[in-house]
Amino acid sequence: MIEVEIKLKVTDRTNLLKKLEENGFVESHLVRETDTYFNGPDRDFKKSDEALRVRKTECLEGNYLNADFNLAGGRPGQMACITYKGSKMGETAMSRRELEITVEDAEGMIEMLILLGYQPVRPVVKLRRYLYSENMVACVDRVEGLGTYLELEIMVETEAERQTALDMIELQLRTLGYSMEDTTRISYLSMLQAKDIQ
Repeated sequence: MIEVEIKLKVTDRTNLLKKLEENGFVESHLVRETDTYFNGPDRDFKKSDEALRVRKTECLEGNYLNADFNLAGGRPGQMACITYKGSKMGETAMSRRELEITVEDAEGMIEMLILLGYQPVRPVVKLRRYLYSENMVACVDRVEGLGTYLELEIMVETEAERQTALDMIELQLRTLGYSMEDTTRISYLSMLQAKDIQ
């Protein structure tokens, strides 16, 4: 699958949620996501523009659409997954190949990767509100240490579908009062690492 995604900083979360609902998005669940990112033993993922993470998700409110939302060590209301993201495609947005696999035990997966030589880097923790509209997902994130962001995402199967998905996202952005110039291709992890250096 190819993840076609944009991300931008927002200042008024309440107004953004209202606009999304006016545009047909249906508010779903609120989760806390704790992402542990890794660097490879054979290459620097930051330099290769790749990402490998273990995500632990805790459902705080609402119903999660995935029936398997109780796999993180068998704890109800939690799940975990390991995700690989390839380098970004094109010059706009954050489109990239993505592989994601559900795992039962986030801590066990983290320990296994460390034993295999992968080095954990700074964690990213966020409260994420999911909203859905047909084939588009909106995530309104409160990222610890960074503030509030909007992500709009469409998953496609082929490279040929990527531009159409990006056009749909750009149209949605305009109806929300933003443009592609307001977006960033910098990951939350990179933003936090840059803050740590300052």
